[in-house]
Amino acid sequence: MGSSHFALKEMLLHGWYVLSVLLACSVISLAVMWDRWVAFRRAGKAIPQFLKQIASKVELTATIEGRELIARTEITRSLAPLENRLSILGTIASITPFIGLLGTVIGIIRAFRAVSATMSGGHAVVAVGIAEALVATAAGLLVAIPAVVGYNYFSRKLEALEQQLTLAAGELIMGLVRK
Repeated sequence: MGSSHFALKEMLLHGWYVLSVLLACSVISLAVMWDRWVAFRRAGKAIPQFLKQIASKVELTATIEGRELIARTEITRSLAPLENRLSILGTIASITPFIGLLGTVIGIIRAFRAVSATMSGGHAVVAVGIAEALVATAAGLLVAIPAVVGYNYFSRKLEALEQQLTLAAGELIMGLVRK
């Protein structure tokens, strides 16, 4: 138990820089997902108010093309804040496996360096470097997977909200045309 605890501590000390970057990415990713969840929740509750706002602006224009342009502009303007920080989530989702891979490569290099320094290939010599490599890979994936899921979830929510607003605005415009 004591030697495995020592090996874990040594492994973390050697790979701290890669794990620190991954930890920072994880914290940022979770913060962005929480922020987007709150923003989308608020946006869902604001749809009736948004449609009233569109209706008041659309009524000022006589042509159908003008009304459609106003509706599209307002939809784009209202959805832009929901896109904020999604690119951060996408970037974290794509770079963290590579950061983990970098830790893997560094761990393997350390393992080979230890083998060449001792001129033997015993388990004890290689174990720390290999373990560091595996921890870095796992940490990179543990950060990337939730970020990918979050990015895809919020991207789909954004598309669904855009479709919902576009349909509602279209119905509003058609209702005004019939009057």
